[in-house]
Amino acid sequence: MEAEIQLGGATDHRRDPRRSAHRSGEVDAAGEKNLPATVTDLSPSGCRILIDRPLAADSVIWLKIGGHGPFMARVVWHDGEAAGCEFAGKLHPDLVAQLSEI
Repeated sequence: MEAEIQLGGATDHRRDPRRSAHRSGEVDAAGEKNLPATVTDLSPSGCRILIDRPLAADSVIWLKIGGHGPFMARVVWHDGEAAGCEFAGKLHPDLVAQLSEI
């Protein structure tokens, strides 16, 4: 008999584990450039940002993080001041570690 045990409630379907981050950034979105943002978590495949302007889901942005980038990303969701973004190409794990809190 086989059994599967699921720990921790709901499954997180992210491609890569997230790392906590608190980095200043800038977003260039359609029609608006250099919008200040804060990156709150980061993985090779995406990030969560805080920004005071709404970003439309599926819109393409360019994101600078702590002086690195810009990185092309797609807005997956936006809720109030928070947005989840998926990078067009994965970031190198060493860069993610450098930009994350340790």
